[in-house]
Amino acid sequence: MLTNAVMNFTKGNVERELFYAKSAEYMDHYAKGTVQPVMHEDMLRMFAKEVELISGMKMDAVPDMAMYTNFRQVQEAAFAVLSMVVQPLVVNAAIKSFGPIAEFKNGAFGDSFSFNISPRDLFVVTKGARSQRSYDIERQYKTTKTIVPEFNTITVGVSLYEILVGTQTLAEYISKAALSLNAALSYDIYDTFSTAMNALATSGDSALKVSGYTQDSAIQLAQKIQAWTSTKPIFLGTTLALSKILPTNANYRMDLGSDYVKLGHLRDFNGFACVELEQIADYTTEFATKIADDEIYVISPSGSDKLVKVCMEGSMLADVGGSFDTANLMTTGNLRLAWGVGVITGGIGGMIKLA
Repeated sequence: MLTNAVMNFTKGNVERELFYAKSAEYMDHYAKGTVQPVMHEDMLRMFAKEVELISGMKMDAVPDMAMYTNFRQVQEAAFAVLSMVVQPLVVNAAIKSFGPIAEFKNGAFGDSFSFNISPRDLFVVTKGARSQRSYDIERQYKTTKTIVPEFNTITVGVSLYEILVGTQTLAEYISKAALSLNAALSYDIYDTFSTAMNALATSGDSALKVSGYTQDSAIQLAQKIQAWTSTKPIFLGTTLALSKILPTNANYRMDLGSDYVKLGHLRDFNGFACVELEQIADYTTEFATKIADDEIYVISPSGSDKLVKVCMEGSMLADVGGSFDTANLMTTGNLRLAWGVGVITGGIGGMIKLA
Protein backbone atom coordinates (compact mmCIF):
# COMPACT_ATOMS: atom_id res chain seq x y z
CA MET A 1 0.00 0.00 0.00
CA LEU A 2 1.64 3.20 -1.19
CA THR A 3 0.63 6.30 0.77
CA ASN A 4 -1.41 9.04 -0.87
CA ALA A 5 1.61 11.34 -0.67
CA VAL A 6 3.78 8.91 -2.62
CA MET A 7 1.03 8.26 -5.18
CA ASN A 8 0.55 11.99 -5.75
CA PHE A 9 4.31 12.51 -5.97
CA THR A 10 4.80 9.79 -8.60
CA LYS A 11 1.68 10.53 -10.63
CA GLY A 12 2.43 10.85 -14.31
CA ASN A 13 5.97 9.53 -14.03
CA VAL A 14 6.03 5.87 -14.99
CA GLU A 15 9.63 5.30 -13.95
CA ARG A 16 9.03 6.80 -10.52
CA GLU A 17 5.92 4.68 -10.01
CA LEU A 18 7.90 1.59 -10.99
CA PHE A 19 10.69 2.43 -8.52
CA TYR A 20 8.42 2.72 -5.48
CA ALA A 21 6.19 -0.17 -6.51
CA LYS A 22 9.16 -2.49 -7.13
CA SER A 23 10.81 -1.62 -3.82
CA ALA A 24 8.57 -4.06 -1.94
CA GLU A 25 9.33 -6.84 -4.42
CA TYR A 26 13.04 -6.05 -4.15
CA MET A 27 12.94 -6.23 -0.35
CA ASP A 28 10.99 -9.48 -0.44
CA HIS A 29 13.73 -11.06 -2.57
CA TYR A 30 16.36 -9.62 -0.24
CA ALA A 31 14.68 -11.16 2.84
CA LYS A 32 14.55 -14.56 1.11
CA GLY A 33 18.14 -14.32 -0.12
CA THR A 34 17.06 -14.54 -3.77
CA VAL A 35 18.24 -11.12 -4.97
CA GLN A 36 20.11 -11.27 -8.25
CA PRO A 37 22.96 -8.79 -9.02
CA VAL A 38 20.87 -7.21 -11.76
CA MET A 39 18.18 -6.35 -9.16
CA HIS A 40 20.73 -4.47 -7.05
CA GLU A 41 21.92 -2.62 -10.12
CA ASP A 42 18.38 -1.66 -11.22
CA MET A 43 17.38 -0.39 -7.77
CA LEU A 44 20.62 1.53 -7.35
CA ARG A 45 20.16 3.15 -10.75
CA MET A 46 16.59 4.21 -9.95
CA PHE A 47 17.59 5.39 -6.47
CA ALA A 48 20.44 7.51 -7.86
CA LYS A 49 18.12 9.02 -10.46
CA GLU A 50 15.57 9.95 -7.80
CA VAL A 51 18.27 11.63 -5.72
CA GLU A 52 19.34 13.65 -8.77
CA LEU A 53 15.75 14.71 -9.53
CA ILE A 54 14.91 15.78 -5.98
CA SER A 55 18.23 17.44 -5.18
CA GLY A 56 18.40 19.16 -8.56
CA MET A 57 22.07 18.21 -8.82
CA LYS A 58 23.58 15.81 -11.35
CA MET A 59 26.29 13.37 -10.34
CA ASP A 60 28.47 14.37 -13.26
CA ALA A 61 28.39 18.01 -12.10
CA VAL A 62 31.30 17.32 -9.71
CA PRO A 63 34.58 15.41 -10.14
CA ASP A 64 33.81 12.34 -8.00
CA MET A 65 31.18 10.54 -5.90
CA ALA A 66 32.66 11.44 -2.52
CA MET A 67 32.35 15.12 -3.33
CA TYR A 68 28.82 14.64 -4.66
CA THR A 69 27.56 12.97 -1.47
CA ASN A 70 29.06 15.77 0.62
CA PHE A 71 26.48 18.28 -0.64
CA ARG A 72 23.71 18.94 1.84
CA GLN A 73 20.91 18.86 -0.74
CA VAL A 74 22.10 15.44 -1.95
CA GLN A 75 22.01 14.02 1.57
CA GLU A 76 18.55 15.43 2.24
CA ALA A 77 17.27 14.14 -1.11
CA ALA A 78 18.68 10.67 -0.41
CA PHE A 79 16.97 10.43 2.98
CA ALA A 80 13.71 11.73 1.50
CA VAL A 81 13.78 8.96 -1.12
CA LEU A 82 14.64 6.34 1.49
CA SER A 83 11.79 7.46 3.75
CA MET A 84 9.28 7.15 0.89
CA VAL A 85 10.55 3.65 0.16
CA VAL A 86 10.51 2.52 3.80
CA GLN A 87 7.04 3.70 4.85
CA PRO A 88 4.98 1.43 2.53
CA LEU A 89 7.12 -1.53 3.61
CA VAL A 90 6.39 -0.81 7.28
CA VAL A 91 2.64 -0.37 6.80
CA ASN A 92 2.23 -3.32 4.42
CA ALA A 93 4.01 -5.66 6.84
CA ALA A 94 1.75 -4.54 9.69
CA ILE A 95 -1.38 -5.04 7.58
CA LYS A 96 -0.22 -8.51 6.59
CA SER A 97 0.37 -9.47 10.23
CA PHE A 98 -2.61 -7.83 11.93
CA GLY A 99 -5.20 -7.31 9.18
CA PRO A 100 -7.84 -9.49 10.93
CA ILE A 101 -7.85 -7.36 14.10
CA ALA A 102 -6.74 -3.88 13.00
CA GLU A 103 -8.12 -1.17 10.73
CA PHE A 104 -5.52 1.18 9.24
CA LYS A 105 -6.28 4.82 8.45
CA ASN A 106 -4.10 7.47 6.81
CA GLY A 107 -4.40 11.18 7.48
CA ALA A 108 -2.57 14.40 6.73
CA PHE A 109 -0.07 16.07 9.05
CA GLY A 110 -1.80 17.59 12.05
CA ASP A 111 -4.82 15.30 11.80
CA SER A 112 -6.39 13.59 14.77
CA PHE A 113 -8.73 10.66 14.23
CA SER A 114 -12.24 10.48 15.70
CA PHE A 115 -14.37 7.34 15.84
CA ASN A 116 -18.05 7.08 16.66
CA ILE A 117 -19.08 4.09 18.77
CA SER A 118 -22.70 3.07 18.33
CA PRO A 119 -24.55 1.53 21.30
CA ARG A 120 -25.14 -2.22 21.10
CA ASP A 121 -28.53 -2.32 22.79
CA LEU A 122 -31.81 -2.15 20.87
CA PHE A 123 -34.83 0.11 21.28
CA VAL A 124 -37.27 -0.94 23.98
CA VAL A 125 -40.51 -2.30 22.57
CA THR A 126 -43.47 -1.17 24.68
CA LYS A 127 -46.78 -2.97 24.92
CA GLY A 128 -49.93 -0.88 25.34
CA ALA A 129 -53.67 -0.80 24.97
CA ARG A 130 -55.36 0.09 21.69
CA SER A 131 -56.53 3.43 23.04
CA GLN A 132 -53.05 4.47 24.17
CA ARG A 133 -51.82 7.39 22.05
CA SER A 134 -48.18 7.74 23.10
CA TYR A 135 -45.36 5.57 24.37
CA ASP A 136 -41.91 6.11 25.81
CA ILE A 137 -39.66 7.88 23.31
CA GLU A 138 -36.48 5.94 22.56
CA ARG A 139 -33.20 7.64 21.64
CA GLN A 140 -29.62 6.48 21.51
CA TYR A 141 -26.40 8.47 21.55
CA LYS A 142 -23.09 7.65 19.98
CA THR A 143 -19.82 7.96 21.87
CA THR A 144 -16.84 9.60 20.19
CA LYS A 145 -13.25 8.59 20.93
CA THR A 146 -10.13 10.21 19.47
CA ILE A 147 -6.62 9.02 18.64
CA VAL A 148 -3.81 11.55 18.32
CA PRO A 149 -0.72 10.07 16.59
CA GLU A 150 2.76 10.46 18.07
CA PHE A 151 6.08 10.53 16.27
CA ASN A 152 8.29 7.45 16.45
CA THR A 153 11.89 8.10 15.46
CA ILE A 154 15.04 6.15 14.68
CA THR A 155 18.44 7.74 14.10
CA VAL A 156 20.59 5.89 11.60
CA GLY A 157 23.92 6.30 9.92
CA VAL A 158 24.48 5.52 6.27
CA SER A 159 27.37 5.97 3.90
CA LEU A 160 25.78 7.50 0.82
CA TYR A 161 29.14 7.26 -0.88
CA GLU A 162 29.31 3.48 -0.44
CA ILE A 163 25.69 3.04 -1.50
CA LEU A 164 25.99 5.11 -4.66
CA VAL A 165 29.25 3.46 -5.74
CA GLY A 166 27.71 0.04 -5.03
CA THR A 167 30.00 -1.26 -2.26
CA GLN A 168 27.14 -1.26 0.28
CA THR A 169 23.72 -2.60 -0.66
CA LEU A 170 20.76 -0.31 -0.58
CA ALA A 171 18.60 -3.24 0.53
CA GLU A 172 20.55 -3.73 3.75
CA TYR A 173 19.89 -0.19 4.90
CA ILE A 174 16.22 -0.23 3.85
CA SER A 175 15.55 -3.59 5.47
CA LYS A 176 17.01 -2.54 8.82
CA ALA A 177 15.03 0.71 8.86
CA ALA A 178 11.81 -1.02 7.80
CA LEU A 179 12.23 -3.89 10.28
CA SER A 180 12.94 -1.48 13.14
CA LEU A 181 9.89 0.69 12.54
CA ASN A 182 7.66 -2.29 11.76
CA ALA A 183 8.69 -3.96 15.01
CA ALA A 184 7.77 -0.84 16.99
CA LEU A 185 4.41 -0.52 15.19
CA SER A 186 3.67 -4.24 15.55
CA TYR A 187 4.41 -4.18 19.28
CA ASP A 188 2.05 -1.22 19.76
CA ILE A 189 -0.73 -3.00 17.86
CA TYR A 190 -0.35 -6.34 19.61
CA ASP A 191 0.18 -4.91 23.12
CA THR A 192 -2.92 -2.74 22.76
CA PHE A 193 -4.98 -5.68 21.51
CA SER A 194 -3.63 -8.14 24.10
CA THR A 195 -4.25 -5.75 26.99
CA ALA A 196 -7.88 -5.33 25.92
CA MET A 197 -8.41 -9.06 25.49
CA ASN A 198 -6.92 -9.91 28.88
CA ALA A 199 -9.20 -7.36 30.55
CA LEU A 200 -12.38 -9.09 29.34
CA ALA A 201 -14.94 -10.33 31.85
CA THR A 202 -14.60 -13.95 32.96
CA SER A 203 -17.94 -14.65 34.65
CA GLY A 204 -21.64 -14.14 34.14
CA ASP A 205 -23.47 -13.43 30.89
CA SER A 206 -20.87 -10.80 29.96
CA ALA A 207 -18.02 -13.31 30.09
CA LEU A 208 -15.90 -13.17 26.93
CA LYS A 209 -12.74 -14.71 28.36
CA VAL A 210 -12.54 -18.46 28.90
CA SER A 211 -9.87 -20.21 30.95
CA GLY A 212 -8.86 -23.58 29.54
CA TYR A 213 -9.89 -25.03 26.21
CA THR A 214 -12.82 -27.37 25.76
CA GLN A 215 -14.79 -27.92 22.60
CA ASP A 216 -18.04 -26.79 24.23
CA SER A 217 -16.62 -23.59 25.72
CA ALA A 218 -14.94 -22.64 22.43
CA ILE A 219 -18.11 -23.13 20.39
CA GLN A 220 -20.23 -21.36 23.01
CA LEU A 221 -17.95 -18.32 22.93
CA ALA A 222 -17.96 -18.24 19.12
CA GLN A 223 -21.77 -18.50 19.09
CA LYS A 224 -22.08 -15.60 21.53
CA ILE A 225 -19.87 -13.35 19.42
CA GLN A 226 -21.70 -14.31 16.24
CA ALA A 227 -25.05 -13.54 17.88
CA TRP A 228 -23.94 -10.08 19.01
CA THR A 229 -22.05 -9.08 15.86
CA SER A 230 -24.18 -10.84 13.20
CA THR A 231 -20.96 -11.98 11.51
CA LYS A 232 -19.17 -15.31 11.54
CA PRO A 233 -16.19 -15.17 13.91
CA ILE A 234 -12.86 -16.90 13.47
CA PHE A 235 -10.41 -18.52 15.84
CA LEU A 236 -7.18 -16.55 15.63
CA GLY A 237 -3.82 -17.47 17.14
CA THR A 238 -0.32 -18.72 16.50
CA THR A 239 0.15 -22.15 14.96
CA LEU A 240 0.99 -23.57 18.39
CA ALA A 241 -2.12 -22.08 19.96
CA LEU A 242 -4.41 -23.23 17.14
CA SER A 243 -2.98 -26.76 17.34
CA LYS A 244 -4.85 -27.14 20.64
CA ILE A 245 -8.22 -26.83 18.89
CA LEU A 246 -9.25 -30.43 18.34
CA PRO A 247 -12.69 -32.09 18.29
CA THR A 248 -13.58 -34.31 21.24
CA ASN A 249 -15.23 -36.84 18.92
CA ALA A 250 -13.25 -40.06 19.17
CA ASN A 251 -14.22 -40.97 15.62
CA TYR A 252 -12.44 -37.94 14.14
CA ARG A 253 -9.61 -39.08 11.91
CA MET A 254 -6.72 -37.09 10.43
CA ASP A 255 -4.74 -38.75 7.65
CA LEU A 256 -1.41 -37.60 6.24
CA GLY A 257 -3.14 -35.39 3.70
CA SER A 258 -5.34 -33.56 6.21
CA ASP A 259 -5.12 -29.83 6.92
CA TYR A 260 -4.03 -30.54 10.50
CA VAL A 261 -0.96 -32.44 9.33
CA LYS A 262 -0.09 -29.94 6.56
CA LEU A 263 -0.72 -26.71 8.51
CA GLY A 264 -0.16 -27.76 12.10
CA HIS A 265 -3.77 -26.84 12.94
CA LEU A 266 -7.30 -27.30 11.66
CA ARG A 267 -8.45 -25.02 8.87
CA ASP A 268 -12.07 -25.29 9.96
CA PHE A 269 -13.57 -26.17 13.33
CA ASN A 270 -17.32 -26.80 13.52
CA GLY A 271 -17.94 -24.25 10.79
CA PHE A 272 -15.61 -21.59 12.23
CA ALA A 273 -12.39 -20.81 10.36
CA CYS A 274 -9.05 -21.12 12.15
CA VAL A 275 -6.65 -18.38 11.01
CA GLU A 276 -2.96 -18.27 11.86
CA LEU A 277 -1.54 -15.14 13.48
CA GLU A 278 2.05 -15.25 12.30
CA GLN A 279 4.55 -15.18 15.15
CA ILE A 280 6.88 -12.17 15.32
CA ALA A 281 10.26 -11.71 16.96
CA ASP A 282 10.56 -9.76 20.20
CA TYR A 283 13.78 -7.85 19.61
CA THR A 284 13.85 -6.56 23.19
CA THR A 285 15.01 -10.02 24.32
CA GLU A 286 17.30 -12.24 22.27
CA PHE A 287 15.44 -15.06 20.51
CA ALA A 288 12.15 -14.25 22.27
CA THR A 289 8.81 -14.14 20.46
CA LYS A 290 6.06 -11.59 20.98
CA ILE A 291 2.65 -13.17 20.40
CA ALA A 292 1.34 -15.38 23.18
CA ASP A 293 1.24 -19.07 22.26
CA ASP A 294 -1.28 -19.82 25.01
CA GLU A 295 -4.06 -17.51 23.82
CA ILE A 296 -6.69 -18.05 21.13
CA TYR A 297 -8.75 -15.03 20.07
CA VAL A 298 -12.31 -15.24 18.79
CA ILE A 299 -13.10 -12.25 16.58
CA SER A 300 -15.19 -11.23 13.58
CA PRO A 301 -12.70 -9.93 10.99
CA SER A 302 -15.34 -9.37 8.33
CA GLY A 303 -17.09 -6.72 10.39
CA SER A 304 -16.83 -3.06 9.41
CA ASP A 305 -15.68 -2.12 12.92
CA LYS A 306 -12.44 -3.92 13.74
CA LEU A 307 -11.24 -3.97 17.32
CA VAL A 308 -7.97 -2.02 16.90
CA LYS A 309 -7.60 1.28 15.09
CA VAL A 310 -4.18 2.21 13.69
CA CYS A 311 -3.94 5.85 12.62
CA MET A 312 -1.01 7.01 10.48
CA GLU A 313 -0.33 10.74 10.31
CA GLY A 314 1.13 12.21 7.14
CA SER A 315 4.16 10.54 5.57
CA MET A 316 7.55 9.60 6.93
CA LEU A 317 9.81 12.58 7.60
CA ALA A 318 13.56 12.48 7.19
CA ASP A 319 16.20 14.96 8.29
CA VAL A 320 19.98 14.76 8.30
CA GLY A 321 22.57 15.87 10.82
CA GLY A 322 25.79 17.74 10.23
CA SER A 323 27.68 16.83 7.08
CA PHE A 324 30.19 14.05 7.90
CA ASP A 325 30.39 14.98 11.59
CA THR A 326 32.14 11.69 12.30
CA ALA A 327 34.81 12.24 9.62
CA ASN A 328 34.21 8.81 8.10
CA LEU A 329 31.93 9.69 5.15
CA MET A 330 28.93 8.67 7.27
CA THR A 331 25.74 10.70 7.15
CA THR A 332 23.36 10.45 10.10
CA GLY A 333 19.66 11.02 9.73
CA ASN A 334 16.38 10.70 11.57
CA LEU A 335 13.41 8.81 10.17
CA ARG A 336 10.15 9.88 11.82
CA LEU A 337 6.81 8.17 11.38
CA ALA A 338 3.73 9.25 13.35
CA TRP A 339 1.09 6.76 14.41
CA GLY A 340 -1.44 6.16 17.15
CA VAL A 341 -3.04 2.86 18.20
CA GLY A 342 -6.12 2.22 20.30
CA VAL A 343 -8.95 -0.23 20.88
CA ILE A 344 -11.99 1.80 19.81
CA THR A 345 -14.91 -0.29 18.67
CA GLY A 346 -18.56 -1.06 19.06
CA GLY A 347 -17.83 -4.71 18.25
CA ILE A 348 -16.77 -7.47 20.59
CA GLY A 349 -14.16 -10.19 20.69
CA GLY A 350 -13.32 -13.06 22.97
CA MET A 351 -10.31 -15.00 24.17
CA ILE A 352 -9.53 -18.54 25.25
CA LYS A 353 -6.65 -18.74 27.73
CA LEU A 354 -5.09 -22.15 27.22
CA ALA A 355 -2.81 -22.29 30.26
